[in-house]
Amino acid sequence: MPTPWLRALALCSSLALVACSSDGDGGGSSGDASAGSSDGSSAGGSSSGGSSGGGSSGGVDGSTSMPDESGSSGPGGACTDEFPAIVTDIDETLTVSDEEFLMQLSDGSYDPLEREGAAELVTGYAELGYRVLYLTARSQTLTVAGTNETAEEATARWLDEHGFPNDTTTTTLVLAPNLVVGEGARTFKAEQLAMFQAEGWRFDYAYGNATSDIDAYADAGIALDATFIIGEHAGESGTVAVAGEDWVDHAAAQLPTVMAVCEAASG
Repeated sequence: MPTPWLRALALCSSLALVACSSDGDGGGSSGDASAGSSDGSSAGGSSSGGSSGGGSSGGVDGSTSMPDESGSSGPGGACTDEFPAIVTDIDETLTVSDEEFLMQLSDGSYDPLEREGAAELVTGYAELGYRVLYLTARSQTLTVAGTNETAEEATARWLDEHGFPNDTTTTTLVLAPNLVVGEGARTFKAEQLAMFQAEGWRFDYAYGNATSDIDAYADAGIALDATFIIGEHAGESGTVAVAGEDWVDHAAAQLPTVMAVCEAASG
């Protein structure tokens, strides 16, 4: 078990928590790690136990409108019979480390630190018409000391307070129903992605930090050149490495290359 998880489990034990879950480095990556492409502009391009925060409910599409059916197989572009979307992990992807959520669990007044540029990055996709799936292995069974919030409520509040898109029609927040780590996190995320895909979501871009993210996104068929990984596993298994500890440069390079949903149809 990796060192961050030992620290995490030790902290949870000291808090007398029944279970602890975060999106830290989990199961082994698919295949040997290989150097991925460097970060920059990219043209690449549910739910058992899932739950929603401000987004649409528990792994099923919350929108009442359907897209046009003019057809397009690429990212964004013309209106299609699918819902172009991005998926992002939360812990150590949008936040600076797995431990941030654990500190929030122990003290409800603690505000987990965000990776600089994370909210602007996700907002940029939302403004281009992409749906957003926040897919985290945080366990629904956890509650926050001091506020008695559920993990779902605390996560949704954090997204709101940090300016991430989080509404009832275009974003969805899904947490694990119980403790999942390693291969369990991979399996949970892959199953959720498959369920959303069955509902018509098409994941054109994916963001994460852990090997469980890399493997789950690959299991879902998300293109490697549209899978952006930050942190120690950046670039593994052919994914796109995001350099540094924030999303600022990546957002500046990536977002201008992304075609707005339905842009080609209306242009």
